[in-house]
Parts: sequence; C-alpha cells; structure tokens
Amino acid sequence: MARIPFKVSARAARLIGRENVATSQGAITELVKNAYDADATSCAIFFLPREKSTPTSLTEKQFVELHGVLANAEDFYPLIDDKRVLRSELTEEDRTSIDAAFQNILDLWIVDNGHGMSAKTIEDHWMVIGTDVKEAIDISLGGRVVTGAKGIGRFALDRLGQECDLFSGQPNQISIVRWFVDWGDFEGDGKIIDDVEAVLDIESRSINMVYQEAGLDAQLPKTSPSQGKPGTPLQFNSGTAIKISYLHDRWDQRDSLKLKQTLEALLPPKDRGDFNIYVYDHRAAEDSGWIDNFPPDQFDYRLEAKVSATGDVRIKIDRQEIDASKIRQSVFDMEAMQTPGYRLEDFERGSYAYQTNIQKLLKLKDDGVGDFLAIGPFDFTLYFFKLARPSQDNLKRYPQKNFDASTRRRWLKNSGGIRLYRDGFRVRPYGEPNTQGSDWLLLGQRVAANPAAAKRIGWRVPPQQLAGTINITKAGNPLLADQSNREGIMNERAFATFREFMLALIGEFEHDRSYIYHHFDKAYDLDHLEEADVAEGKQLADDVLADSTISPQNQPDILPATKPADPKSDLAKIAKAYKSEERKNEALKDDIQVMRGMATLGTVLVSFTHELKQIKANMESRRVRMENSLRRVVDEAKLQSLPEQINPFNIVDRWSREDEKVSRWVDFALSAVSPTKRRRRVMNVADYLADLSKHWDEFLKSKQVGLHIRCDDEMPLNILAHEIDLDSIFYNLIVNSVEAFIRPSAETTRDIWITVSESAEDRMEILYKDNGPGLSNCFNVPDDIFIFGASSKANDGSLEVSGTGIGMWLVKNIVDDYNGTAALLSGLGEASFSLSMQLPLYEKTSSAQ
Repeated sequence: MARIPFKVSARAARLIGRENVATSQGAITELVKNAYDADATSCAIFFLPREKSTPTSLTEKQFVELHGVLANAEDFYPLIDDKRVLRSELTEEDRTSIDAAFQNILDLWIVDNGHGMSAKTIEDHWMVIGTDVKEAIDISLGGRVVTGAKGIGRFALDRLGQECDLFSGQPNQISIVRWFVDWGDFEGDGKIIDDVEAVLDIESRSINMVYQEAGLDAQLPKTSPSQGKPGTPLQFNSGTAIKISYLHDRWDQRDSLKLKQTLEALLPPKDRGDFNIYVYDHRAAEDSGWIDNFPPDQFDYRLEAKVSATGDVRIKIDRQEIDASKIRQSVFDMEAMQTPGYRLEDFERGSYAYQTNIQKLLKLKDDGVGDFLAIGPFDFTLYFFKLARPSQDNLKRYPQKNFDASTRRRWLKNSGGIRLYRDGFRVRPYGEPNTQGSDWLLLGQRVAANPAAAKRIGWRVPPQQLAGTINITKAGNPLLADQSNREGIMNERAFATFREFMLALIGEFEHDRSYIYHHFDKAYDLDHLEEADVAEGKQLADDVLADSTISPQNQPDILPATKPADPKSDLAKIAKAYKSEERKNEALKDDIQVMRGMATLGTVLVSFTHELKQIKANMESRRVRMENSLRRVVDEAKLQSLPEQINPFNIVDRWSREDEKVSRWVDFALSAVSPTKRRRRVMNVADYLADLSKHWDEFLKSKQVGLHIRCDDEMPLNILAHEIDLDSIFYNLIVNSVEAFIRPSAETTRDIWITVSESAEDRMEILYKDNGPGLSNCFNVPDDIFIFGASSKANDGSLEVSGTGIGMWLVKNIVDDYNGTAALLSGLGEASFSLSMQLPLYEKTSSAQ
C-alpha cells in the first residue's frame, strides 16, 4: 500500500494572505504586532514616494502602476521600441501633473527597533507557514506575552503589495539579513508551494545604512513621545525594516490618517507603556507623528471592574458628573440615599468601591455559574461622557459640572466604543468605529427597547457615549481565542457568555447613574411642593380669565383694596404651576406607554376569545374520544405486556393532565379580560379573595404551594374598585411568590398568607406574606422593588422568562391611585416576604360624606 504526502497549492498563500486578511489596516496591524513581539519600543510606518525624481523610462510593471494614478499616462510615456520612454517635449503644466502623479506612487515602510532576525530564524520560522513557535515560546526575550500565534502574519504582506523587501539587523552585528519575495510568483496553474522560493542574502552593512540609502534616516523619530515633557532619545541600530512595493490599494492622505486612527485603537487608551507607534505620510507631514490616545480627563463616569478566576468581582465607580457642593440636603434625607455608596461623603470623595461575585451580578442559579467561570479573569474599564450641555431646569435638579462637549465628541469619534485587548493588543473588530463591530454588545438595541430617561431605574446608556477597554490574556482566557483571520472570536458560545457578562457590568454603571438621578429628581419635587404651586397657579389663571370678561372701566371697583397685585410674582407662580404640570405629564406619558403595550396584549387576547373557548372545549372532551377509539382497536392482552411508560392509555392520561393545566390558564386569561372586571363597582374583599382562591387552587397545588386567606368577619370589608385592579395586585404578588419559591429557602413548605382586617381611619389593612427566601440583596434598599424596571430575576439569555420589573411597580401604582399606602415589612436578605397595604373602606367613606 502506497503512502503519499499532501501537496499544498501555491494558491494557499493567496488564500491565507490577500484573501484572508479583510483590510489593509488589518494587515498593517499584524505586522505592527510582530514588532511588539520583537521587543521593539517603537514601530514607525512611512508612506514615501518611490521615485525621488521623475524617471526617464519605465518598465511595463511601473507603467501599469503609473496608469493607476494618471489616466493619460501613455501621453507622457509612449511605447517606443517596446520601451516606455518619457516624452522630451513637456510643458510646465505637464511637468507639474506627472510630478504630482509620482508623489502618489508609494512604498510602504514598516520599521521597528526590536532585536531583529537572523538568517536561521527567517529560514526556520519566518518561512514556515503556520509555525507554532509562538505557541511553544509565548514569552519574548524581553518578557512580553507574544501577540502572534497563527504563524501566518507574514502573509499580511501579500495583502498590502506585490513585492516585499525585508532588512533585519541584530544588536552588535556587522551584517544584516535581506529577504525578498515577489508574491506574483505564487500565481500560475499547477504550482505547489515548494515551487515558490524567496531570496535570502546576508549583506555586510548595518541597518542604519539601509535607512540612509532609502532616505529614512531623516524621517525616523529621534525621541520617544511623552506628555508635557521632553522624550528620551531613540535608537534604530537594530530591528527590522520592511519595504512593500507595488501596493494593491491606493493610499491617499485620508487613508493614511484613517490608518493612524485605526492604530490608535490598537493600544489601550491609558498611560503610555513601553511600545509606541509613529505614522508618517510625506503628503500630510503636519498630521503625522506619534499616536496619542489619552482619554479626556473630564469623564462623567468611570467604572473599573476586576474579575478574578474564582468569580469574585471588584468594582470601583468614579463619579465626576455631579458637583457635590451643590447637592441639596433633602437628597441625603431620603432613606434610599443613606446606604453606602450614595451618602454625601461618597459624592465628595468622588468614588465608591464594592465587592460582588458572578452569581449575584448575573442573578444566576448555582448550576449556571460554570460557563461564566470558564471565561477566566479579565479587567474592564468603562468611560461615560455626556455630549450635550444640560438645560437650566436640569441643572436645578441635577447639579452637573461644566465640560467641553467638542473635545469629547472629537475623541469619541475615533476612540469610542467598547474595545477588546489581549495581552495589551487589540482584538478586531470589536469597538472599531464606523463598522458593524462598533456596537458588538448591541447597546443600541437595548436603548431602542427601553428608551427611558436617566431618572428612570432601568435606563440604558447609548453606545455613542461610551468608551471602554477589556483586557484579557492568552493564558487566562483560552476560550476567547482569535479566528485565524483576526476578525473575531472563534468560540461563539463562550463569546455569547462573555457578552452577557459585559452587559451585566455595564448594567452596574447604568443602575448607579439612574438610581442617583431618580432620587435627585424625587428630592427636587419634595423641595418644591407641586400641588400647592399648581393650585395657586390655577387660581391665578381663573382670576385672569374672570377679569378678562370685565371692562377696564369697572376694574377699580372690583379689585381688592387690601393688597396691590404683583404681576411679576403672579406670572412666576403660573409659570411654576405650568412647569410642574408639564413634568407630571412627561411622567404620565412614560406610564401610558407601558400601559399601552399591556393593553395591546389584552386586546389581542380578547380577539382570540372565541378560538380559546373552542380549544378549551375540545381539550376537555378529547381524552374520552381517544380512549373510546383505542379500546376498539387495541388488544387488551398486549396491553398487559407493555411497559407502563408506553401504554397508550397512560400516555393519554398524561396528555389529559397537561390539558387541564392549559385549560386553567385559558380560564385565567379569559376571566382577566372580562368586561365586568373593567367596571368600577362596590366589592366585598372577602368574597373577592374567596373567588381568587378557587381560581388559583389547581395551579398552586401543582406547585405545592398553600394559599391561606383570613378575613375579619365582624365588619363588611367593602371597597369601590375595578376588579381588574385587584387582580393586578394579587396576581402579581402570587406570581412573584411562586417564582421566588424556586430559590433556596430554609422552609420545607411553601405557603402564602393573605390577611384582611379593619384598621384605623376607616381603612382596611391587607397583609400579604409568604415563607420564601425574601427580598434579594441585589437591591440597594427594600423600596427599590417598587421602581419601574427593577427586578431580581435573572436575564441569562436562556429560554427562561426574566423579570420585567413591572409587577411590583403596578402594585404600588394601583394602591397609590386608590389613595392607599403600601409598606414593605421585610428587609433585604431576610427570610420571607411581607407587605402591608392600606385601602379606604367604601361604606365608612360614604357615611362620612
């Protein structure tokens, strides 16, 4: 049996080079990474004209390149005796035109001052496609974690140009290595990789002589960059210089500036490290220079998160948005603002740090932690910037600091987005501006789904206002390895888990800011008694309207003589009343939007009432019909030999039990949208709760939950209400309790108690209690459970329903609308949940009237 080796087509170099690297910027990025792996302190990229003066003749290859930038190139270099020769008679205008064309025929140079390569290194590693040398030795001679690992980075050269001339010199050596390849040699029918060869020579000269001959010595930076002080001298006595000729792309000044912006994102925006990048284009020398990627000092928020391998998460939030000296005292009088992180001293300090873990952060069950732990440790820094100056009204409510919006916009244009870095180098395309990867966390979709203002808990931050860096490592995060084309993460499942993690961390910032804004807004309203303003303003408006019907001649006899009117004061009061009503209307609009969505669901349900009733009727009878049919065709003797689980009558019985569950939910749904429930009437709460118990009985039994209702029999507990409002209160409470019973609890039984009794001041008290695990510690204070959008239920990306944060908000809103009160009796982290609701009695209220 013959054994034959594989042969690799020479075309494979094209597939993993020009056709595998998506963009020329990406190709240059790969070569810059090689400079980093060679322990260079600096990497310089030059766009220089190949010809120092206009040549008198051209090869056909040169002529084709000239034709790409000068459409009428044949007018200047006609074909004479199979040669392209410069025409002798040229006008001044012709000279200017052709000189300008040659200024755009470029060689691309990539130069570093690293440790260089020997001839043996080039032969054994550089020339080996897919070499694993950087996998085997992942720490450079200078102690850096190497960024390359695929062994194909050098094929990025093919993406950039047809010819490549590489010069490399090692420290203290009197000779250099020169390597040359023409990527066109890889083309041709039937060629295999072994048929293609590169040229490798050792030349007795220094790398500095190469720079002098190419005219690079005058362009190489002489000092390293620094912020506000002189840089240190730079040497390029060793390292590698790559010249790429016959470029595949036409690079104009805009392209070289775009490259500079791309490379700005290659290094994290932080204090400058030990590696810097220099970009020079001879056509835009004033815009050339070191890449400077410092974020603005005046960010509004910065969140720093450090995630350990064990799942512990350390979070620090720096707040620079609010001027602590201008915060009104009533903010800190509220109980919600007396918790750690939100006190006056926390605002004066400007930062707050706390410890949490993966399970709490993502609201996970015990069996859901493993996937997140597998991601590994990482660091995350997030910056938030406001981009519009606040109005005067906003400044009264939220005392924000001044800032320069134009500087922020300019920096975010090139450096915005959440970017991923591995061992200090960018992982593309995540966070790349003006690409599909700019919002890889889909933050824009979150905003569209919940466009609430910042004063609402559950506010979502727009992606245009964020910049951030995520730092992972090759060793610590193996599941987040790159694709071979450097265009994303390979493991989709691990990456989806990682995205969830990032959204949870961003959610910590969103909650912090909206929590502060929510309570600032609340404190302002408490300081400005809106009801009094509105009442006084309305009275003034009525007076103005009444006076407008009286003739001016009669005015003196009617106006009171006790106190002269103050027009300015009256107008101010009317304006305050108007603004107060305006703010209330804005809040009502938000509430109406939520209610509209819920009403739509109810309307859809009503439209299917007939179909649901028919389905319910069919479900109730189909078991009997199926059993009758089976008995006609099934052999009773064979049934005895069948295992219990595949006995058709047992299967039908299981179906019937499932049908009963569906039937009960159809009853629930149809009763909820009944027209009688939408009419306001006098209701006896004891009778209502008795019916409620019957409705929920079967469902609660299936969940092994006991419902215990006790009502005071001595007094008629009547209330004027819509039945659907009472349903909203008790349905939400019961559903929350049933779902909470899934969480671990010390109790072995599952019970709900509803106790109704008469209380003082012509009111009834409804005490609701369960013996579940109680309020989650994910809230800051217990009353946070009443805030719109606040939920302790996980949103883990699974098919399980996550919390909407609407249920308890509805309960509180309904109780408030009935002029009642709702008070939590249980604290955070305490076993069991307990709530007291006070509602006005109808009969006592009527007699009082």
